Amino acid sequence: MINDKREKAKSRNFSLAFEKMCNFVAIANTRDADETLRQLILQCFVVLPDERFDSPHKVMETIDVLFGLQIPEHWFQSIFEQLVKDELIKHSENNYVIAARIKEELQRRIDEAMVLEERVKQDWFVEIITKFPTLSTEEAWSTLRGYLARAFRRHGIQTAALLDPDVDVAPEYSESLSSLLDEAVKAIVSKERQVIIKEAVSMFFADVGHHPIRAKYITQLGDGAFNYFSLIVAPDTADQFRKKLQPLTLFFDTNFLFGVLDLHVNPLVQVSHELLRFTEKCDFPFSLQYHEATEKEMGSTIHYYRQLLSSRNWSRGLSKAATMTRCVSGIVAKYHQMNFEKGMDVDTFFSLYEHADVLLKSKNILLYKQEVQREEEIIQLVNKYKEFLRKWNKEKPERIIEHDMTVLDTVRKLRSHAKSSIEAEALLITCDYLLYRFDWENSRQEGRFSCVVLPNLFWQILRPFVPADLDFERSFAETFALPEFRTLGSGASEACSKLLCLLAVYKDISEETAVRLLSNDLLINRLRKIDDDKQFQEYVESAIISDNASLIEERAAMAKQLEIERIEREAKVKEFREQEIKYQKEKDKIQRSLLEKEEEIQSTILREQKAREELERQFDEKKKLWESQIKEIYATILGAVSAVIGVGIFFYVVNKIQWVWLLSHQNSYGLQGAFCVLIAVSVLGFFKFKWRKWLWSVSLLAGIVFIILSLLGGPKK
Repeated sequence: MINDKREKAKSRNFSLAFEKMCNFVAIANTRDADETLRQLILQCFVVLPDERFDSPHKVMETIDVLFGLQIPEHWFQSIFEQLVKDELIKHSENNYVIAARIKEELQRRIDEAMVLEERVKQDWFVEIITKFPTLSTEEAWSTLRGYLARAFRRHGIQTAALLDPDVDVAPEYSESLSSLLDEAVKAIVSKERQVIIKEAVSMFFADVGHHPIRAKYITQLGDGAFNYFSLIVAPDTADQFRKKLQPLTLFFDTNFLFGVLDLHVNPLVQVSHELLRFTEKCDFPFSLQYHEATEKEMGSTIHYYRQLLSSRNWSRGLSKAATMTRCVSGIVAKYHQMNFEKGMDVDTFFSLYEHADVLLKSKNILLYKQEVQREEEIIQLVNKYKEFLRKWNKEKPERIIEHDMTVLDTVRKLRSHAKSSIEAEALLITCDYLLYRFDWENSRQEGRFSCVVLPNLFWQILRPFVPADLDFERSFAETFALPEFRTLGSGASEACSKLLCLLAVYKDISEETAVRLLSNDLLINRLRKIDDDKQFQEYVESAIISDNASLIEERAAMAKQLEIERIEREAKVKEFREQEIKYQKEKDKIQRSLLEKEEEIQSTILREQKAREELERQFDEKKKLWESQIKEIYATILGAVSAVIGVGIFFYVVNKIQWVWLLSHQNSYGLQGAFCVLIAVSVLGFFKFKWRKWLWSVSLLAGIVFIILSLLGGPKK
């Protein structure tokens, strides 16, 4: 690659971001990323020969650990299964292994790459020791690697050409490379040794024309960058592509929605989840919807399978046996899997899916209601689809055909006439290979653009717009130069030629227009690759075994469903009348119950009212008694006090006026006592109303008698 001596344009019209986009397009048009992933999977068995790979998932984890690459699970799974099918990977004794000849060839290539790198190091170290004896060779090598990583990260597959001293490089590229070298030197070397390190690194590239092994090493690094970028999309490149995406409505078919709801077990279920996850994560301008006809088909299908599975009791042992056979698929297989794992009854399993609309809404998938019914157009499509199925020797239930064509007609009506899928405005995502093929053939015949896409193919279309889920800068620097990665295969030279052609094609137009055209062409090319008959046939053949069982099951299911619906219609009138009679009886019973309750309530109210009145009466009586007792106490106290005062006044008056008779009488004390008693009792009787008559009568009589007796005196001496 170094020795191609390409002449680089001395002026640029485009930004670095656009060149990175062109890098990706050139790489994508040079090699399919699937091939790179195939080679990477095989490398795991060589790098870790003693590791026990008992599952595909462990191989995927190994790729993450060894190379720092997080490959989407559905993509990895499909490539791994193809390798097993091609017998490049075999399953033996609960362990996956690769063929000995493949392992030997890969190990040889890795060894050669490691030897090449070591020769480059030692060759350069000899020069460094001769010219810069005080310089640390390992420090110089780390700086060189850091510089190369930065250069390939920024300028991609054309970096090898830019580093060639015999190529006429534009000034802005030289400035960029110089700044990258400064960054690498500052990151590793102390300030006092930076100048000498830069001279040593510059010497490495200045003499590259006289050192073929250096040229070969840089070419391998270019292949490493090529391989890395064929698998992983740089975040800044994905952002540039994503900015050009137009609003797009995605209609999801029934089988796709069942995958989203985890009611399917086919390989495309994982793709469905990944599409939803990245649509939300990357903030794609997509509106996710499903047709009202799809909602009806989902409800009917779930209802049928619920009745079918409820017809008997399923033990966990039976469900385990069912999961091991290919005779069941779809919802039935999913139920048996859940029952075997958790012991779940049929009603519990289906209870969640009675509210499928709510579950889909939580995933931002909304219901689309068609305002105008296009019956004539749908009938024409139905007839064409039936003819297509007969040609392919396939069958589908009538109801499913009508549903498929209803949704397809709606999407076609909404799809724009733009050539690019990025401006299609509406697409239908389905797992139905036959529906996808019919739309492609029929659209081509009628001169329209197809609007049906399979989930895995739509994922491939979206891949340039999805940034990597990793620390991209660190991952690239640590991975692209690994011997195992540099030997995955070459292609950087061819891709670089395509890159330069792309830059030349778009040279005389504005960057905004160039980015738009580049984005559209990228999608068109990917769709064009997908649409060839050979690739479609591979897709169909890989899925036909599982789909055939599913279609037979669905056809039998629909036939039985029609019979069930007929019986249900005949029974509905009788059931309605029985329900009406039952309702009337229930109504009468409720009315009687209401009357009884009303009477009981009235009786309770009367009882409570009487009880309340009795309590109030008792309270009033107690209150009056208490008040009377208080008055009596107060009257007694007041009477006693008044009596004392009265007696006091009596004594005061007697002594004041000097009542001689009383004071000098021989029975003076007795008479005074009698008067005091008479006064006290009289005053007390005035306050004690109840005792008044008794007190006054008794006290007056007793007082008079006592006075008379005192006046009479005793016998004269």
